Amino acid sequence: MPLTPVEQLLALADLYTQHNDRIDLLFSGHAHPAPDAYVASAHRLERQALACIKGVRQQRLPAIAPVSIAVVRLKQTAYLTGGATRYLTAAQQTLPAQDADHARPDPHRGFGQYVRLARELTALAPLTIVASATHIAARLHNRARNTNTVTGIDAAQHNALLEVARGHITVTEQHGQRVHSHTTTVAVEVLRHLEAHHLVTRQPASTPPFFPGGPPRDRARLTALGISTLSAVIDAPLHISLPATRPVPAPAAANAARAKR
Repeated sequence: MPLTPVEQLLALADLYTQHNDRIDLLFSGHAHPAPDAYVASAHRLERQALACIKGVRQQRLPAIAPVSIAVVRLKQTAYLTGGATRYLTAAQQTLPAQDADHARPDPHRGFGQYVRLARELTALAPLTIVASATHIAARLHNRARNTNTVTGIDAAQHNALLEVARGHITVTEQHGQRVHSHTTTVAVEVLRHLEAHHLVTRQPASTPPFFPGGPPRDRARLTALGISTLSAVIDAPLHISLPATRPVPAPAAANAARAKR
């Protein structure tokens, strides 16, 4: 079954995160230069981004500001990726054969400088794509999106899925399992729950250490089921099922209760 436009965008965000992680490992000294692979990866991202834009345009969405801005941001991402491809191609041509096994390039000159510039151009791609997907999902017809009922996803899990989609979650096992996030705090228990339900998986040792000399971190990524699940609720966090809570007493009832004390 083909992916919906929102699912395609979430899958694209994940590809950008993987691309960026590979370059980050290079600069942290945990990977060897792979110029051909970087260029091929950037080419693929550019093609996929343009394909996603085409898919969104085919939905004939209303010409309102949130949708128009979302499409423009996707176009900007594709154009920036084209620039990254050119930098990586230049890097490919500047890496001397005798330095092919050099594990930590200089980010301020030669090969390392070109790769660093390319990395900067794709740095915000996952966040931008997820934000655009959220606005686009809100205006898609039901036939163009996954409308399956999602149960058992509370607000904390919803936020965690979003953070994973943005490429913001890594995990370390040193001194006990720890979850590292950017802006939204994600509890270890929440991530474990999502993993147990096959919504999130971990790619071992795929991101640089949290501190110099530490072990590489595991990247948390959405599974195919996770992408499908998030696409169904990405724009409607208030519609997902939340744990039952005790009713809040009306003001009059609350005042009466205090008066009896």
